[in-house]
Order: sequence, then C-alpha cells, then structure tokens
Amino acid sequence: MNKYWYYLTGANDEFSLESRIFHSFCLVAFFVLSILVPLNMILGLPISALLSAIALITQSALYYLSRFRHLTRISPLLSIFIIHIIVIINYFYNSGIQGPSLLLLVAIFFLVISLTKPKEYWFFISFNLVVAIGLPLSEYLNPALVDKLEMGLEFRFGDMIGTYLLSILTILIGLRYIKKNYYISQSLLEAKAIDLERINSTKNKLFTIVSHDLRAPLANVRGYLEILSHLDPAKENWQEIQNDLIEMTQNTDNMLSNILMWSTSQMDGITPNKKQISLTNTLIPVIKVFQSIANAKQIALTFDIDPEIKVLADENMLQLVIRNILSNAIKFTPNGGNITLEVESDYPNYIIRISDNGIGMSDKTKNSIFSLKAESSFGTRNEKGVGLGLNLSKEFTDMQGGRIWFESSLGMGSTFYISIPIA
Repeated sequence: MNKYWYYLTGANDEFSLESRIFHSFCLVAFFVLSILVPLNMILGLPISALLSAIALITQSALYYLSRFRHLTRISPLLSIFIIHIIVIINYFYNSGIQGPSLLLLVAIFFLVISLTKPKEYWFFISFNLVVAIGLPLSEYLNPALVDKLEMGLEFRFGDMIGTYLLSILTILIGLRYIKKNYYISQSLLEAKAIDLERINSTKNKLFTIVSHDLRAPLANVRGYLEILSHLDPAKENWQEIQNDLIEMTQNTDNMLSNILMWSTSQMDGITPNKKQISLTNTLIPVIKVFQSIANAKQIALTFDIDPEIKVLADENMLQLVIRNILSNAIKFTPNGGNITLEVESDYPNYIIRISDNGIGMSDKTKNSIFSLKAESSFGTRNEKGVGLGLNLSKEFTDMQGGRIWFESSLGMGSTFYISIPIA
C-alpha cells in the first residue's frame, strides 16, 4: 500500500513538499467527492451534486497536470481558486450559513498556507478571509440570496459529516507530510553536524601533524646531516649517527605514507584491489627494510612465512598494515629486544602474528588504540609517530575482509594479529 501511495504522491527527490501535499489532497478529494456526488443526489441536492462532480473532474485534471506533466506551480493555485468558486456557489445553493460550506473554507485555508509560496501566500489568505467573511455578511444583508433547503435531520447530518470528513482528511494528510518532512530535516541536520564534527576533527588532526609532528623529525634529520657534514668519517660515532639517520628517515617516510593514505581515504575514499597474492613476496621487502632499522637498536627481528601461502588481499594495503605494526614494535621495544613475525592457518583465513617483548600498553592506551583519538607517543628512543598508523591499519584490514586485534600487557610486550582470507 505504501509503495502505491508513494508512487501516486511522487518521490521526495522529484517533487517538493508542497507538491506532495497537493497530490495527497487530490487523492483524498477523489475518494470523498466520489462519495459526495451520489450522496448529494440521494439527499436531494442536485446543485451540490453537480458542484461535487465539477470539483472531482477539475481536481483529477489538475492532479494529472501536476503529478505527470510536472506543472507543479500552476496546478495548486488553480485548484485553490476553483475550490473557492465552487464553495461560493455551493454556499448560496446549500442553506448558506446553516450548510457545510464555511467548514470547507477551514480546510481550504489550511491548503493555502501549505501549498503557496511567500509571494502568493498573502493574496490567497486574504482571498480566503474575504470569502469567509463576505458570504455570511451577504446573507445577513440580503437573506433572499441564499436558497434555504428544507431537509430532515438525517440529510443535514449526512451533508455535514461528508464535508467534515473531507476537511479533516485534508488537514490530517497535510500535517502528516509536514511533520514527516520536519523529522527528516532534523535527521539530515544531525547527520550533517556529525559529518562536520568529523571533518573538523580530521582537519585539526592534519594541521597538528603537519605543523608539529612532521616538522620535528625533519628538523632532527637536518640536524644530523649538519653534524655529519662537519664530522670526520674516521670517527667512531660516524656509523652510529648514520644508522640513527637511516632510522629517522625511514620513520619519517612511514609517517608521510600514513598521512597521504589517511588523507586520501578521508577525502576521496579508497577501494581495495583484492587479488591472489603471495604472502612471502608481499611481506619480505617490508621486513627487510625494518630489519636494518631493528639492527640499529640491536633488536632481533625474525620471521617465518611459508613460501606457498597465498592470500586474497590488496598488496599495497597489506604492506602498509604490516609496515605500521612493525614500525610500532621497533619503536616500543628497547635495545636488545626481540620481534617475531609468524603466519599460521586458521581456515578460511591466515593469521599474521607480530610479537614483541617491548614496553606494552596501559589500559587507557588499549581502549583508544585504533581510533583517531589515540595520541601519538614517544618510543624507547624518543621516536615520534602521528597517531594514524593503527587507525589506518584497522581501516585497511577491514576493507580487505580481514580483522585485526591485539594482546598486550604493560611491561611485557604486545602481540598483534592480522587475519587475511585464504586465496
């Protein structure tokens, strides 16, 4: 039933609220007028029956022009004008102030305020008021103008009830649409407010990253380069500074990659390109890069991956996830620590497990680790992040149809699990 009503009144994105109210009024008028025409004949009111028939025909034509020919402005205005004329004629032929005509003017008044635009609003309201005041005044000044019909109580009752139903249904339908549109507008405003809050949060996060978090490591890189330019290569600490510089450059590159990927995902959206890939060929290049960084902290980074393993994933996304987890593991593992990467089968997925014996996480950190509210923190050698890595890792893992979770104890280290579908 709702589907047919939705079709007959018009789609929300195709017709304005005023047009849909008008279409609803026309449908109600079809129903009531179709009853009033034979009812007025039975009651012995041929003029009222004729006027009801004219109203039925004109409303049908105007509904067709508005709903299917999209003459949405002229049709309601013609309808309001024609209904006023019919009510005026009916007033004089149907007992005047003792008849139901003035009751109809209340429903017409509601239609005027519901259907008209501001530039037409006051004209039709004034027109309605002039008719509502002018008709009884004309009858008062010249009672002979009104045809006083002699009808029994039953006939009068039927006439009034029919007019009352038409008036009430008109107001009811109009109010329903207005209230529904109000609630929809409220929901849209609330959704826009949430989006605006998210956009502001994104903007503030990005500004913070660019203005502070990213400038700091770049300043350190510049400082190291200035030291190296004045340092004798034969000195013992040359290699140590060089290793620190490599580590810092890699961390900065990882931060930049996270910022770019996160910004892209926020503004344009990213669609994963999932396909069958070799887990070994995908992860080994990433692991090799981080092994050199781990060696600079005397951290043993070991891995065990079956060369035959194939997964269904986006290669670039999976590399970013592993890169972030390994970067964090090295960042929060002290010198001389251990990090292991292993893969095990858990059909229909493979689980990549990355464990470290670093500083672990507090309960407060655990609760926000995957959200944008997570604050960046310093590693065991004051390595700085931007607080985006794990948020991106979760987002990209979910997009690939996988899952990421972790176990961690303060002072005991952390273990991250990445579940990826088997190809």
